[in-house]
Amino acid sequence: MPTSVRLPSLHTLHVFETTARRLSFTRAADELHLTQAAVSRQIRQLEEALDQPLFVRLHRRVELTPVGERLAADLSQSFMQIARSVAQARGETRERLRLSVEPAFAARWLLPRLPRFVASEPQVDVEVDSTEIMRELGSETDMAIRYIEGPRRSPQRSAILIAEVAMYPVLAPSLMRPGQALRKPEDLLQFPLLHEDEDRSWQAWFRAAGLPGISIPRRMRFNDVALVLQAAANGHGIALGDDLLAADDLKAGRLIRPFDMSAPCGTYWLLGGASRSRARRMFRDWLVEQLAL
Repeated sequence: MPTSVRLPSLHTLHVFETTARRLSFTRAADELHLTQAAVSRQIRQLEEALDQPLFVRLHRRVELTPVGERLAADLSQSFMQIARSVAQARGETRERLRLSVEPAFAARWLLPRLPRFVASEPQVDVEVDSTEIMRELGSETDMAIRYIEGPRRSPQRSAILIAEVAMYPVLAPSLMRPGQALRKPEDLLQFPLLHEDEDRSWQAWFRAAGLPGISIPRRMRFNDVALVLQAAANGHGIALGDDLLAADDLKAGRLIRPFDMSAPCGTYWLLGGASRSRARRMFRDWLVEQLAL
């Protein structure tokens, strides 16, 4: 490394990486056993040293800037490698965690967040099996996350309820022509309505909106809700999203929600979460924490 390159202190970089992983100055302070003021001061000093903002400060939450995202990703990998090297030097053993997750949840919610868990638990090797097939717990997978449509009903006696979700229309801002507005639910019929099933989900939402039995023309159907939401983000029509699968696109402004009206659609369950295995226990606690953000 050239001697002219001056790096921020390892402590400062660690504070930033923890804050980026937690997306919270308060939670980072708790993890690092520092005060929130100390964490804020370290982040501010790093931003001044880089002459770049790393976080966008919002009401009661923070988001990473593009520069912050890149730096956080690189630092997470670096700290993870350091932790692995130290663990190997100590002769510590590693744990394997096999996760069976449905493709839509894996792609649209878990994948963007999983590096935070991996960085926080460097001694755990995570394997994700993205499939609709229910794997055998214990022999084929350690834990599974499954969505159950309809009223709350557990897929197994020991399953842990992690989220109840409701659906609502979402669309790309580019789909709207200048001066055009969606003032009432019927206005949605001006656009192609995107489907994952037949009319069942859309009929349920229109029923909740006070329009039972409405005719739904111009359908475009996909076999996976992740494709439906991607098609909507690309401006191909209006989809039904929920607070988990559409969350990141809504936050980033790639999708907007024209109406507050929502209709209950189902629940997400964690299977294998009751195990006493350290890796499974840590993932369960991390998952619950992330879903509460």
